[in-house]
Amino acid sequence: MSKWRLFLYSMVLTTGVTLEYFYLHRPGQAWSRVPKVVRISDDFYISSQLRPETVPALKRRGIKTIVDIRPDGEAADQAPSAEIKTVSIGNGLGFHYILVPHENIPFSAVEALDQALSAEALPALLYCRTGRRAVRLFALVQASRVDGPGADAIMEMVRATGFSADDLRDEIGQRLSHRKKAPAADRSAPTVTH
Repeated sequence: MSKWRLFLYSMVLTTGVTLEYFYLHRPGQAWSRVPKVVRISDDFYISSQLRPETVPALKRRGIKTIVDIRPDGEAADQAPSAEIKTVSIGNGLGFHYILVPHENIPFSAVEALDQALSAEALPALLYCRTGRRAVRLFALVQASRVDGPGADAIMEMVRATGFSADDLRDEIGQRLSHRKKAPAADRSAPTVTH
């Protein structure tokens, strides 16, 4: 292929891709209003506040479960959890509403999220106003799981999202030290051979 034809081909391709991008992201499209989705781990994502019209785009991205951890009424422009739940279920997605206030993360929220995130529910997206509470709650769940990562890996996971959990380091350490050990095989029973 001549350099001239290669140049024309690349110009046509570039123009097509650019036009498609602007078409998909034009004002008023739900796709353009999807908040930034940040990957925490293989099957977990966080984002800032969702709007009902953004849920179908999240489904197209492969999300199976949405977890709202922002208490209703924090802001006037906030979509109520019931509205996000209705749209989520209408799109075939799971939905959980776990309240986490600004000040601290309740133990009950850690337990509720851990129970909500079964293998069938993944990949899951957790959201709040900015994503900060979501990633911090996720970090505490990981610290509580028997098969969860260590403290340094958890802290790095949080930092990689652009947030910090330095103030949770002691709590993460406590949760790591209290992880339930997997039951060992009962070695007291006699072995029967034939």
